[in-house]
Order: sequence, then C-alpha cells, then structure tokens
Amino acid sequence: MRHLAISALVMLCCVGGALAQEEVKVVWSSQVMDVPPDPFYQLVGSSEPSTVVQAVARWAGWDKGERLDCTSTGESLRAVALRENRTWTLVLWNSSDQKSRVAIEGYLPAGVYTVERLLMADGGGITLFERRNGLRQSAAGKVSRTEWLNPRSGMVLRFVERVQTAEEGLGALRRAIWQSHVSPGVLSRLAGLMREMDNHWYQVRASLRKNDVRMAARGVHRMLFLASGVRVASSKYPGTEQVAILAESLIDALSELDSAILNIVVTVRCEGERLEAQVANAGTQVWKALRIASNVGTDEPVVLANMKPMERAEASFKLKGELPLATVNVSVLFNGGYARLRVGCILPEEEKEVEG
Repeated sequence: MRHLAISALVMLCCVGGALAQEEVKVVWSSQVMDVPPDPFYQLVGSSEPSTVVQAVARWAGWDKGERLDCTSTGESLRAVALRENRTWTLVLWNSSDQKSRVAIEGYLPAGVYTVERLLMADGGGITLFERRNGLRQSAAGKVSRTEWLNPRSGMVLRFVERVQTAEEGLGALRRAIWQSHVSPGVLSRLAGLMREMDNHWYQVRASLRKNDVRMAARGVHRMLFLASGVRVASSKYPGTEQVAILAESLIDALSELDSAILNIVVTVRCEGERLEAQVANAGTQVWKALRIASNVGTDEPVVLANMKPMERAEASFKLKGELPLATVNVSVLFNGGYARLRVGCILPEEEKEVEG
C-alpha cells in the first residue's frame, strides 16, 4: 500500500507539472489587416533599433510585408504574421519567465516550401539559425507544427514557396533570351537550351504532383545543368548580359527548390570565435557525397561520403570579425543529381549587417 501511495503521489506531481506547462496556440489566416505592427525593436525588448535588430526586421519583411490576422491564446506570447511576395513569416516573442510550448496553425497555398527558423535572445541578439526540412503542400490548406520558446526570447519562422519562384525565373529568362540582340546562331543555341529546360520543368511539376521525390530532384538537377549552360554561353557574347544575370538567379531558385525536395537541414550557430554548422539528411535519398564550406575563414571544407537518411554531419569554422555575414555553403551529390545550398547566419556583434 505504501508503494501504491508513493506511485500515486508521483503521478499527481507529474500531472500537475504537465498542467502547469500550459500550451499556447497561435493561429494565422490569409486575411490582411490594415493595422501596421509596432516597431520591431520594441517587440524584442531592445531600447533602440540596433543594426542586427534592423537586419532581422528587414529579413522578416516587418515594414514591407502585409500583416495577416493572427491570434495568440497566451497573454505573454505575442505573435505577428506577415506575407511578402511568396513568403509567409511568423514572429513570436515570449515575454514570460517560463518556457512556452507553442502550437502553430496557419494557412499556406499549394507549393514546395523551405522553412527557416531564427532564434533571438532578449534584446534581439541572434542565438541560432536553421534551414529546416522542406514542406510540400499538395493543395492549399492548413499547416501545423509545434515549437518551444525559452523565457524572454523570440523566434522568426519563415515559409518560402519555391515552385512559383522558379516558374517566374524561367519566364524572365525566356523573355530575356528572345529579346537579346545576338546573331541567329547564338539565339538558336540559347533557345534550344531554354526549350529543354521547359520540358524538364513540366516533368518536375508532374513528379511533384505524384510525390516522386527522386524524379523531381533529378529533373531539377538537369535544369541546373542547362541553366549553367545558358549562363556560360551568354557570358561570351555582348548583348546578353541580362540573360547571364537571370540565368544565375534561376540557378539560385532551382537550388533552393532542390534543397526543399531533398530535405537538407542546416543549423548554424555562433559559439565564441567559431561558427558551428550541422547538416542533416532528413529526406529519403542516400547522399553519395556531402561538402560543407564557409566564407568565415581559411578552414578546409568538410567532405563526407555516403550519408544515409537521418544521419548528421558537423563542421566548425573560425570566424572573421570583419565579415558582415557568416555563410555556410552545402553541396550534396545524390543518385542522379546534385544540389547546392547557401545558408547565412547573422553574426552577434552589433555592428554587423545581414543580407535581405
């Protein structure tokens, strides 16, 4: 009986602790609100808009994005939802002295999304930046996820749709090729590469509808090869400067889409004078090779072979104080394709800036 009483007491304590840890629910919709948000630096508890805080605000689309209807069930958890172009951003701030479990629910159109998460400390300092596993929405509808927020800290969660971005990049490159002032031979070569890219794009879209990750990734890889061919060919002739610029932009868009399809997860953290990077294979394909490099120092790239699903790799690089942005370049070779991804992390010093 004594043991039963002790067990019952332990169970009651566990239940009481679970009840004390109240879950906060945050919901955003597609309805646009006319009320602009308060200044970002006030949200993160900063006395003035420092350079880092302003950079994070630009990255989140705080001033340019449309504010969406967003509600939070917790009095100490503030939530703001924004939409800018094909990007949906959720900004959370926990002003309490307790860790909060946040159940998030929102609306996203159909597409393939990269999910980016940035964690902030009190005052707006950056503690971690992540490129998380991709999100495939076969149809417009709700998306749900659970996050944890430490006391007096915040989070910026971005969902960036990549299929439409690649579609727009293809259209811009196609128009630039036909409007370029080059000889008929050069135009015919560029147009042939463009037609082949269009054919592969139709196959990629069909593979995504069938949820065929392997064939979709292979199709994007072939398009990356063709876009590189357009960039190289256009750089050799006058009058095709805009074609080369748009080809490079398309390569970036396709690389982002490829990373979402393959579920390349990258975590970047500043630890003292070192930049710590972790890359995880959160997809279903075996990576034949993985290369992790950075712009922050002279450290040699980390190269590994045969990374299976759910395996992780780590790399460490020495920070350079004069760099405005610490960048980790991840390259993945898989069966029938190649993907590259660049992940930037805001450095913690106040004088640093970040790309938009």
